[in-house]
Amino acid sequence: MAEGPDPVVADLEQEVTCGICHDHYQEPKLLPCCHYYCKQCILTLSSRYQPNQPFPCPDCREPTLLPDNNPDKLPTAFFINRMKALHSRMEKAHGKLEATCEMCPGGKSTAFCRQCVCEESHKMRAFAGHAVSTLDELKQGGVKEEEVTFKNPPPPKCKDHGEPKKIYCFDCDKLICRDCVVFDHRDHRSDFVKKAAFATRKTLTEHLSPLKNLLPNLSTAVNRVKGTKQEIQAQKELTERQVNAKFQELHDILDRCKVRVLQESTALANSKMEKLTVQEESLDLSLGIAQSLIDFVERTLENASDEELITMQEQVVSRIDAEVVKREKEAANPDRVEEDDFGVEVFVCENLKKLCENNVVTVVYPSVRGDGIKMAEVDKCAKLNVYLKQGKPQAVLKSLVDQSTQELQAVPVSGGVYSVEYTPRVRGRHHLLISVDDQPIPESPFSVFVKLPPTKLDKPVMMIKRLNNPQYMAFNSSEELIVTDWNCDVVMFDKKVEQIRSISKSKHKFGYICGVAVDNEDNIYVSDSNKECVYKFNKREDLLKRFGTKGSGPKELNFPRGIAVTGNQVLVCDQNNHRVQVLTTELEPVRQIGSKGTGNGHFNRPEDIAIDNEQNGLVYVSDFGNHRVQVLTMDGRFIRSIGKKGCGQGDLSFPCGVFVTGFVYVANAANNRVSVFTKDGQFVTSFGNSHITYPYGVAVDSDGFVYVRSQESVFIF
Repeated sequence: MAEGPDPVVADLEQEVTCGICHDHYQEPKLLPCCHYYCKQCILTLSSRYQPNQPFPCPDCREPTLLPDNNPDKLPTAFFINRMKALHSRMEKAHGKLEATCEMCPGGKSTAFCRQCVCEESHKMRAFAGHAVSTLDELKQGGVKEEEVTFKNPPPPKCKDHGEPKKIYCFDCDKLICRDCVVFDHRDHRSDFVKKAAFATRKTLTEHLSPLKNLLPNLSTAVNRVKGTKQEIQAQKELTERQVNAKFQELHDILDRCKVRVLQESTALANSKMEKLTVQEESLDLSLGIAQSLIDFVERTLENASDEELITMQEQVVSRIDAEVVKREKEAANPDRVEEDDFGVEVFVCENLKKLCENNVVTVVYPSVRGDGIKMAEVDKCAKLNVYLKQGKPQAVLKSLVDQSTQELQAVPVSGGVYSVEYTPRVRGRHHLLISVDDQPIPESPFSVFVKLPPTKLDKPVMMIKRLNNPQYMAFNSSEELIVTDWNCDVVMFDKKVEQIRSISKSKHKFGYICGVAVDNEDNIYVSDSNKECVYKFNKREDLLKRFGTKGSGPKELNFPRGIAVTGNQVLVCDQNNHRVQVLTTELEPVRQIGSKGTGNGHFNRPEDIAIDNEQNGLVYVSDFGNHRVQVLTMDGRFIRSIGKKGCGQGDLSFPCGVFVTGFVYVANAANNRVSVFTKDGQFVTSFGNSHITYPYGVAVDSDGFVYVRSQESVFIF
């Protein structure tokens, strides 16, 4: 077993390493704040600032003024040189440096003197009468650090007299030589350096004592602050749970009110439509009769003889007069719905209008991208109208993301209706509070989720790592994320991407599971590319049915991949058969779409499939080998192609996952990005280039978050 690093050597290595250049100290200098760095590092640091301007110490940020911009005027950190010498000797003891004898050429030293300045040597006779230690003893820890003596630097020499400076002048605070005492410092207080140093040590020790006494109090204060932080964190988490629970309760109330209002508005609309339908049929009949009579009279005037015209005059005039009287009466009293019945406050919120009797306000016509007041988009103006009997509404938008608030203007439109507009700037959940005379209107604050358009997607906001090799994804009615993990389980996650349950591979003997889809009853359909089949599970994860064996017949599959469900039909990408199999939700074969080829409606290893229920159920198939996405009708008729082979912005290279919402999201696998197109095939944007590698599956939840499979993880943008 290799010998680990000696902790003493490691500690010494840290002691002799400069905090600026991260190398061993070279000419270490001491700053006024008692921190030390290499002379050149100090000079480089001070050069970043104006001359004669202080610079901050990198350690304590204390302002430091370098005298004349010359680091030589700073004291030398001699003790660092001693630590370097000890570090060198320890490395020699551990064999990291060559231990060369300093007394004879070619020899290796094995010992050193602990009490004087003798050289290292391998000749023990050189240390006769000295306290000697071997390098092996130093390595084993038999010699204490304080017992090791090192060569002291020779005393500096006086520039005036050439003598060593061995005397300290207290009055001048400087080192002097003996000649200086006689000539220049005769009446000054002075003493030998050794005695002066003894007094200095005593003074420093006395001044250090109060600072040491402060350490317990500082330690106690640090622990108290840490404890307070923990308490605040715990209170924050408790508050978050309480707030989430409360707002979930408000969210449920809003959902129930939305359902009730929509039901009543639908019933009211149906009633009005029935009356209008009867009226329309009656008017169509009257119009037909009048037009028929006009055509008859005009043909008669044109073709009848004079005798015929005279004889039938009385009959025709009588018929015309009677028809005119009858139609004038209908025009004067039309049986139609009053115009006020079509006002938004009646049509949309008939039952909520009752709440206005006591000057209470209620929102009657929310209009935010067709999603009511629950959805908006970053940098896009969202608008809703407010109806009230009197007073003016006040609106405030609060972001739950950055806690910012914004007061909104309520602009009068007509008839007690005010328009409130806002343009959200931050993605995430917001609250819109509307009040009159400081009283919130019913069901306020309204929860608004602000989406981010695909053109502004940049980097992932979250990541799921607890997977082996994820493939494709789908969402059930509870917005739970379902992921197929290749050669593992089918895994479910909640909105916080916490794993909640799974369909076990060991229980159902999966091979390589790939595609996944969910029907309207939350039944789960999973393709197995290794077992050449499709499984159907109910929402309790019980296996209901299995379809397929390996082959190319109507009831056979060859490497099935992506799955999509629409209504009572299940569509499966039968990759190696170069077709799409259409099954019932009971997994009975219905028909096949496509065959191998490069033309329109033909496939080369179809990989994934998606259904656009907003456009008559159009089918989007990622044509892996043909580097495109084909758009087809449910019976296989070709509509258009999206993308072409290449690495440009609008190009595709081996597309895998495809998902359709307001846009078409394509996992552009070999180009290492997700490409976004409009439904008519126009390139919009791409994202993920610097974060994802060979993406497979892609899915978008109702809040606009995009889930992308990349290697062992799922990135959420």
